[in-house]
Amino acid sequence: MRKIICISLIFTAMLSSAHSGGARNRKTAPGSDTTFTLALTDSSGAVQIDSVTSFFLDSVYKKPRLLTNDYTTVGFQYGVAMNQMMFNPAKSQKQLMTPVNFGLLYTRYGKLFGYMPYFGIRAGVFYGQDGYKFKTDLEEGDTQESVDGATKATYTFIEVPAMAHLHVDVWRVKFFADAGLYGAYRYKVEREGKLAEEKYKDHFYSYDNKLDYGLKFAGGLAFMLDPVEIEVQVGYKYSWGSLYDADYHSSYYYRYAYPSDLSISLGLHFQLTKRNGKTRAQLREEARRAVYGTETEK
Repeated sequence: MRKIICISLIFTAMLSSAHSGGARNRKTAPGSDTTFTLALTDSSGAVQIDSVTSFFLDSVYKKPRLLTNDYTTVGFQYGVAMNQMMFNPAKSQKQLMTPVNFGLLYTRYGKLFGYMPYFGIRAGVFYGQDGYKFKTDLEEGDTQESVDGATKATYTFIEVPAMAHLHVDVWRVKFFADAGLYGAYRYKVEREGKLAEEKYKDHFYSYDNKLDYGLKFAGGLAFMLDPVEIEVQVGYKYSWGSLYDADYHSSYYYRYAYPSDLSISLGLHFQLTKRNGKTRAQLREEARRAVYGTETEK
């Protein structure tokens, strides 16, 4: 099998450039053919001479590169979360599963430095729940831990995340990772427990914190069935906003409760603009240039 030597590679690159970009500027008679000579080497190292004609080059078809555009999607997500609290002092608890987590997500895909199509930004609005649940003592048949008499509590919130998006597309599969911040507002609480005050089973205490904020991460894959993308992801959320004021129980011994959630979700996203190929605006611009011969003002 013959291998093109370094000089031949350089010459071939120059030839391809001249043929693709400057073919129409060649001053040759109509119907004439031009022959190009190439130096090749075979497996034994012997140099051989080969040639190609411009007619042959004109007949070679090169598959056009599929362009990746800066495109936008809007989608819906639904997930199940497994919640725990980072209590200080520590408490014996188990995971609380909340199947009420869904929202609307906006994604804008873009290129870094104009040619690296691996980045984007994400933002959305979510409705969800988190909380805590303490373990039951097998001997006593009841929980030994509580917060203001409650052995279980579920908080309902509205959340707004903003995240950086990194993705790699392999054929019709997108592998991605998200990282960013979120802000949330807890507007509803439901408490359970024999010692919980009846009045506060569905009301907040004066020292409860309704505002929440923290870090949010996600990773997963999406199946791109243009113009629809089906997304499966695993997310993690760590709160910096405690459920209650640290000094509400004692001004000397502070107490904290930071939510920590792990979720699995499924999303259906719709492409608002084309992911691949030329957009309508690009096609219109090409049509104008073909008709008027110049690029129109934007």
